[in-house]
Amino acid sequence: MQAQFTVQNQLGIHARPARKIVQTAAAFPCDIYLEKDGKRVGAKSLVNVLTLGAKYGNVITIIAEGEREEEAVREIGAIIESPIEKVEWK
Repeated sequence: MQAQFTVQNQLGIHARPARKIVQTAAAFPCDIYLEKDGKRVGAKSLVNVLTLGAKYGNVITIIAEGEREEEAVREIGAIIESPIEKVEWK
């Protein structure tokens, strides 16, 4: 199964959302890949996810194959489409 999602975080997929993607992907028994501009990487590796260089407005395709693939695509897609998290500085 595969589906496309648009990066909604103004800062793109930086370390924090990339970590959430990897943690979410690791919770599923299926193979999960992210693809952008013809480059495909495994979604269970932080380094791989960061090497996509996904910026605000980029379209990311999530490809999942195996058990619970639909749920995996849906949950990771929700992370990709999440807007920037607010950080309060003290």
